[in-house]
Amino acid sequence: MSDIVVNKKTESMIETQIVMKIPARNAIVCPIQIGMNLLATPEKWLPDDWQKKRIVIITDETVHKIYGKYLLEVLKEAKPLLFSFIPGEQSKNAQTKLAIEEKMLEAGCDRQTLLLTLGGGVVGDLAGYIAATYMRGISYIQIPTTLLAMVDSSVGGKTGINVPQGKNLIGAFWQPVCVVVNIDCLKSLPEIHLINGLVEAIKMFCTNDAEYFKYVDKELNRVLQKETTVLKNIIERAIQIKVNVVSHDETESNLRMILNFGHTIGHALEQVTHYSILHGYAVAIGILVEAKISHLSGFLSVEDYNAIESLFYKLKISLNPLKTMDCDAIIQATKVDKKIRNNQVRFVLLQRIGKVYHENDIIAHPVSDEIIIKALKEVGGMQDGRQ
Repeated sequence: MSDIVVNKKTESMIETQIVMKIPARNAIVCPIQIGMNLLATPEKWLPDDWQKKRIVIITDETVHKIYGKYLLEVLKEAKPLLFSFIPGEQSKNAQTKLAIEEKMLEAGCDRQTLLLTLGGGVVGDLAGYIAATYMRGISYIQIPTTLLAMVDSSVGGKTGINVPQGKNLIGAFWQPVCVVVNIDCLKSLPEIHLINGLVEAIKMFCTNDAEYFKYVDKELNRVLQKETTVLKNIIERAIQIKVNVVSHDETESNLRMILNFGHTIGHALEQVTHYSILHGYAVAIGILVEAKISHLSGFLSVEDYNAIESLFYKLKISLNPLKTMDCDAIIQATKVDKKIRNNQVRFVLLQRIGKVYHENDIIAHPVSDEIIIKALKEVGGMQDGRQ
């Protein structure tokens, strides 16, 4: 629908303005299924006519060997295609994206193609971005196989790739039509990757749920032993928190920034170390530094800071990456953070475990370089490169 407004300026010149009015999108519904044996029962999460659809599975080479071949067999009636790439953040780039898209074009994939993202956060982010842009947008289903992807990256519709300037700076908000959280996949997950994902759940509990923060601390041994009931409880609560946040702020205009607690420093660490640190471990260090900033800013009590530090100590989070670099390198890397405004880096700060500090409903706040440097030094014993 459009309105045409004609304004007569002179007898010889008429200026026309056409105003296009586009109705707001209908509400997006994204069911999230959490359970066991879901990969073996695709009828529970695929559309009724899935056997007649062109299905494309995107995964990495590691997941392909463990679950990709199995899913190809389960979905063989639809004759699905599978494209895989080298695992790791280094593959989450424009080159990998284009290579897969060209293969999809060569295979004749059209707008009715259904894309399945099978893997961890890197796979979900990259394949989700392909879904957002291929033929200007196709449907996709997130099938996370790591704890990190289950509790965080598969939910909420954030997709993207990395560039030399920083992580996830190019991307789109594109919601999946379904998320399939198959807890069985965690059985094959090494402990280091279990901890990698647990950190993201802890982040959500730090900002939203003090009781579940205590629950993780109390049940940590059972978590590391991969007891299904405990894992299911943590996954469900973390997803509930994220769904509530995203439902109120899909495009991260304010409230959704709460999910970035620990990520300003965490992403900077990943960039400076060329992604040699696993995401969750970088975020764990980021949580400690940003909790220390919260304490130094007069918001978080020393008791709450010590509780966070104690939990990460139990998880054997190493602070060595901080000790091998200077403050200036970290601070410069934060300058491309997505929360930056007017050249000021902004941080999500804790008021207490389970509650973030907000002023006039603003979630992210500017912090001086001096406080950031002090926090980095106190947490990791870093050197100030500008001295």
